Amino acid sequence: MSLKQIDQNHLATNALTSLVERCKNDPKLSNDKNIHMVINTKKPIGLKNDYVPRIIPLSKCRMHKPGELRILLITKDPSTLYRKTLTEDPATSDLFKTVLSVRNLKGKYRGSKLNKLFKEYDLVVADYRVHHLLPSILGSAFYHSKKKLPFIVQMARTAKVKGQKLADECDASYVRAQIRSIAKNTFYVPNVDNCLSVKIGEVGVHSAQEMVHNIQDVVSFLTDKSKKPQGGVIRGDISGIFVKTSNSVSLPILKLEKKAAVAEDEELRL
Repeated sequence: MSLKQIDQNHLATNALTSLVERCKNDPKLSNDKNIHMVINTKKPIGLKNDYVPRIIPLSKCRMHKPGELRILLITKDPSTLYRKTLTEDPATSDLFKTVLSVRNLKGKYRGSKLNKLFKEYDLVVADYRVHHLLPSILGSAFYHSKKKLPFIVQMARTAKVKGQKLADECDASYVRAQIRSIAKNTFYVPNVDNCLSVKIGEVGVHSAQEMVHNIQDVVSFLTDKSKKPQGGVIRGDISGIFVKTSNSVSLPILKLEKKAAVAEDEELRL
């Protein structure tokens, strides 16, 4: 699907421009900052939701720089090696606001303190070895409606060999590269339904044209079978694409005609 198809008759550009204006002028939308595209598919995505965000590369503009975000890193126990390496290495010395081990996370943050933790950080990342433990620890504050799902990172490039325990390592440059990729790109979370929601920009940060390019990147990545297993998850045709914020109405930017239904109507007339 080309950019011309995505922005046919400038429908996408006009819809995004209108949406941004509404956010600026409508008191009910004044707190909405994230703009999402909603993709409706003819066939179900059919993937189990594992609460693991998948990165979608953006080619034209970045979402954020790491320095613009308050980032929480969750590590395996003990966290001493990771905290020491990351705070002392120039590549990551100012990258994380906080480094917490799973044990400290469980001990210090419960109940209302989890809500405070949620508000305190823009981005949460976790060592892949402990990521699967987080739904039961962070709970609905982070996982309800996929509000602030932790991203997976590796602390070093070392590949795991079956039957062997990995030595504790921390490669600061490698960690920073992963954080940069997470910050500058967008992401999706798989599901079994006929609908995917993906962030394409922010009010007052990204222009309508930049968001149109992001829409193209998202559609290209999610429909390209060569990008599997991360991409290429949309099987068959896209039936429609809309843009919206958390509290706004959905504005259509692409709606494909149901050719089969049209043909059937014509037969009935005959």
